[in-house]
Amino acid sequence: MFPSKIRFYGKVCCLICKGYSDLYCDNLKCGDEPAVEMINIVGNTLVHRIHGNQFLNVDKDTVTMKEMDTDGSIGFSIYIERKTGEIEIIRGWDRPYHFKGKCELIRPDFINSEPS
Repeated sequence: MFPSKIRFYGKVCCLICKGYSDLYCDNLKCGDEPAVEMINIVGNTLVHRIHGNQFLNVDKDTVTMKEMDTDGSIGFSIYIERKTGEIEIIRGWDRPYHFKGKCELIRPDFINSEPS
């Protein structure tokens, strides 16, 4: 699934994404730190221990999802560029979170296997 040159026959995509996460102090950005996100996509659903299960929009170029808060700001958003593996995760609500990085497949041997 990532990058798109890899054939995807299975229904599970496991990614490790390395990058930076913004740090927030009293809901204001006050720095950043190296971070790692473990991403599991099952079919078209993000399965994540913190961000929960989210239905994703998947096309040939991107994997996206955006949910707006009642005030019009972003409640939760994920964007993955399939060709480069670039990722951005934004969580608003009452606990802001912003991650930017690059993803790689954890199990390319499984992803590249032919269907039985």
